[in-house]
Amino acid sequence: MSTFKTDLAEALPASWSASVKETYVQVDEDNPDLTAAQRSALYEACLLLATAEALDAATAAHGLMTTGSAGQLVVNPAVAEARAHRLGAQALLKPLAPIGAADPAGGSSSAAAAALAGKRWSRR
Repeated sequence: MSTFKTDLAEALPASWSASVKETYVQVDEDNPDLTAAQRSALYEACLLLATAEALDAATAAHGLMTTGSAGQLVVNPAVAEARAHRLGAQALLKPLAPIGAADPAGGSSSAAAAALAGKRWSRR
């Protein structure tokens, strides 16, 4: 890790895991010209990821299932919260990804899904 990467990672919140810090550093390196608003979105995305990890830890400590109000077994609410936090982080990080990072052709996931559906049904 370069000195800049190390310094940046050390300046991030101590409560963040190494993987969350690495996400911040990597996106920052891939986008050297981030605006203040984009840098804020990156920070918020990483905060959401760190919270999702804490929710995962709570689920691990208290179990995947818990008792509902009527005594029935229900999925631990932390599972849905962690998922929601990850989806929020994904939405914030997506605009910061280099063009074509997810799809080498540069298309969207919707376009890729449409192409696959067309390919499937054209064989019939």
